[in-house]
Amino acid sequence: MDELICRDMADGDERAVSRLIQESFHRFIARDYKPEGIDAFLEHTSPEGIALRARKGQLLIVAEKRKPGGEPVIVGMIAVRGGNHISLFFVDEEHHGRGVGRTLLNEVRRRIKKRLPDVKSLTVNSSPHAVGFYERMGFRPLGPERYTMGMLVNPMMLDL
Repeated sequence: MDELICRDMADGDERAVSRLIQESFHRFIARDYKPEGIDAFLEHTSPEGIALRARKGQLLIVAEKRKPGGEPVIVGMIAVRGGNHISLFFVDEEHHGRGVGRTLLNEVRRRIKKRLPDVKSLTVNSSPHAVGFYERMGFRPLGPERYTMGMLVNPMMLDL
């Protein structure tokens, strides 16, 4: 049986995290972005962009599947900036619907409540593709869908 572990992103994970994000982005999200949004997203999620997020103090958590006797594989990731805004949240397509996203979100909620007890909500600018997931997790819309820097987003919030 596979074991799912959530942990802080470590030095050396940037390439695997970037690959996971960009593969999911191309598969599910890029079609809703304008060219300038695609370019900006790919730059900010390159291995160098991921490393910069870590240096800036964003909370970066990965979900790793471990098979008995096998190498661990990163199957999901979440990034939080400013203490309560999800800036990136991706799960490998093969692991959709298997609880990876819920596990990552629960880990973020737990950490925020512990480290920042005055924070009362979590926000995200969801892609159209992920709105249903966020709604199932308890997020509610904060406003209409809109383009921000060429990226089509749905602002949403979850009470903690």
